[in-house]
Amino acid sequence: MTHRILLTIGVALSMLASTYAAELPDFQKEVTPILQARCVRCHGPEVQEARIRLDQLSPDLIGNRPAAETWNEVRNVLHAAEMPPEGEPALTEKEFQTLTRWVTSSLEQAIAAQRQTHGRVVLRRLNRVEYQNTMQDLLGLEMDYARDLPPDGVSGDGFRNNGQSLQMSALQLEYYLETARRALERVIVSGPAPETYERTFTESNVASWLPGIERANRLGRKQEFLGTMLDEYPESGRFRLRLKFSAELKPEYGNPLLEVSIGYRVLPKFPLFKTMGLIEIDSDEPQVLEFTGYLEDYPMPVREQVKFPGLVIRVRNLYDDGSPLPKADKKRKNKQNQPYEDDGLPTINVESVEFQGRVFEQWPPQLHRRILLDSDLRETDEAAYVAKVLQPFMQRAYRRPVQPAEVEKMQQFFTAIREEFPTFEDALRETLAMVLIRPDFLYLIEPAGEEKRPLQDWELASRLSYFLWSTMPDDELRDLAAAGKLQQPSVLEEQVERMLADPRSWNFVEQFTQQWLHLDGVERVAVSKDYYPQFDETLKAEMQAETQHFFAELLRTDGSALNLLQSDFTILNERLARHYGIPGVLGNQFRRVPLPADQHRGGLLGHASVLLSNSTGEDAHAVRRAVWIRDRLLNDPPAPPPADVPSLEEADPEFHKLSIREQLKIHRGNAACASCHRDIDPWGIALENFDAVGLWRDEVRRKVDDGFETLPVLASDQMPDGQEIAGADALREYLATNRKDAFAQALVERLLTYALGRRLELGDQEMVDKLTQEMIQNDYRLGSLVRAIAASEPFLTK
Repeated sequence: MTHRILLTIGVALSMLASTYAAELPDFQKEVTPILQARCVRCHGPEVQEARIRLDQLSPDLIGNRPAAETWNEVRNVLHAAEMPPEGEPALTEKEFQTLTRWVTSSLEQAIAAQRQTHGRVVLRRLNRVEYQNTMQDLLGLEMDYARDLPPDGVSGDGFRNNGQSLQMSALQLEYYLETARRALERVIVSGPAPETYERTFTESNVASWLPGIERANRLGRKQEFLGTMLDEYPESGRFRLRLKFSAELKPEYGNPLLEVSIGYRVLPKFPLFKTMGLIEIDSDEPQVLEFTGYLEDYPMPVREQVKFPGLVIRVRNLYDDGSPLPKADKKRKNKQNQPYEDDGLPTINVESVEFQGRVFEQWPPQLHRRILLDSDLRETDEAAYVAKVLQPFMQRAYRRPVQPAEVEKMQQFFTAIREEFPTFEDALRETLAMVLIRPDFLYLIEPAGEEKRPLQDWELASRLSYFLWSTMPDDELRDLAAAGKLQQPSVLEEQVERMLADPRSWNFVEQFTQQWLHLDGVERVAVSKDYYPQFDETLKAEMQAETQHFFAELLRTDGSALNLLQSDFTILNERLARHYGIPGVLGNQFRRVPLPADQHRGGLLGHASVLLSNSTGEDAHAVRRAVWIRDRLLNDPPAPPPADVPSLEEADPEFHKLSIREQLKIHRGNAACASCHRDIDPWGIALENFDAVGLWRDEVRRKVDDGFETLPVLASDQMPDGQEIAGADALREYLATNRKDAFAQALVERLLTYALGRRLELGDQEMVDKLTQEMIQNDYRLGSLVRAIAASEPFLTK
């Protein structure tokens, strides 16, 4: 086991409650001899299993927090009967009682001492997602705000919202300033209204396009509607596209998927586009859709281009049932408005595309007026007007009331720079940009103090909104905070319900599941085209979406979190169902689908996101899958291999050519690896029937010089507790039966860690145990757990 916090339910501890009141054993006289006799051989000066050394571990659990956490780990493994290890004589009853009584009593004293001083969330920078959402909500402008920001640091728990992992550098601050300036240039305008540009296309007007693509109004899989503007088009500003069309639906197929993009053609076979939207069309009635954006966010051609000039609007139908494409008719190849029939698949019929450049309903636009309020002070007292503008903007940006002195400071900044800028708007943009690089905006600030205290209403509003929405509080939360009502239990409960029902709660689902389950691992695994020549890389996003929608379904319905271990349904759309071989699922929308028994994939361990993330891209990887289960689902990651032991891959260049069973046999035959791999491998071996891309198999393909050979799947092994497990279904049953309470505790720990934005400490143990017991008694309901965390003492305390 790694050096970490493992907060356990303490069921075994209750059996020893009567002994805790007894006199604490003397560490030097009673505890040290036991450690020397039973523990130091594996955790001493020569060997440090799991990187733990007990002969020098401080007995001062109050003054030495890292030591306290290691002693907590010692207690956990003692009660789990994991130490002494197999092959070593067990502790006598007296030795066990002495050790557990000393460790438990010492830990309780340390927890009590920490309760008043530690476990506080004081200062945390917004991560990239939170910054993106907050800027968009504050300014009302859709833009890629996080484009230039460096990646967020990841904590040891795997989260990107941990305050200790979110660092700040001078260069990063410059990026924040440039981003604020870039956004404010679009929001705050100056001068007269710009010239507008309009163009309507009723058919494609591109002379030639990519090979194999027909330019047409009736769109199947091989047709595109293409409108280009060669000379006259704007290069900046807000624009609008209005698309008039109808669709031909086919009951036996899914719905057409309308994609609208803007960009240009760089090279003969290389278009550069950015998609404005992908919409599933579920009606055959004529309809009109509008898309808006800012041209600065889209690829723009260089006007001096000679070979492929012009800005291009592209409309496509991306629906594909996976069937082979029909052969092209050479007589009609690339001829406009003469598409071949595509086996009766659903189509989109484009009537017209209207483009309007530099659009606005009024001048200055609404976003401008939202900040630059109408006031006679604009003409009579510029400084007073600036203060009038700054006060509400700063209050929204800082997510709390602002003091007059704070407004005055920024007003003085405006006055100091005013002469450097040609217009009032230019100077105000720079002033507001400075507001947006202040710690009060970039950080979640809860003023420090000597003692822990309950959160104030404004602090609670921010903590709630960044937990459940990953963005700033909305008007209702701010109004309740201003009225001092948010901390009232009934009001808090009502707000949590409202926030979970709001579409913005998808930010919580997406961020928590991605970080907890490491779903982004699918993007890091390159799927081998030798093994899976037909695999579509775009399917990776839908693999992640299945897991996220599955979690969202349990949250929405307050379903049992044990469905994450074992379930009779999943959440699929047509493409992913087709990948799994599940018939009868049509359409791009994810929906609840009952699982046939022969799928063997109920719960997370059957999700392609998990299986692909923990593969090599060619084959399954039993060790990676095993480590993922123990780490992500049980919060019990195995210790990393010793630093002085070379990997078997390095020792044997032919190692990768062996079957997984042969590889693991070598692992267990190596003395340096055997003790750990006996406890790791069985968790992953049980999933061997799933290949690298998450499909069921009965044989393993292995590449050889003249092609592939097949080997039978071996998916049975003995678990660390001695129970035989054969296959994925048995593993799921084992987890849902034997390890469900350990999973519940692990989920509580992960959710609480994410909610607080910090790692858990010993002082959190009591609350983790309480939340875990409540979750078990409440049938493991996921939504109820989230609500309980939002009402818990650590969440409501700074």
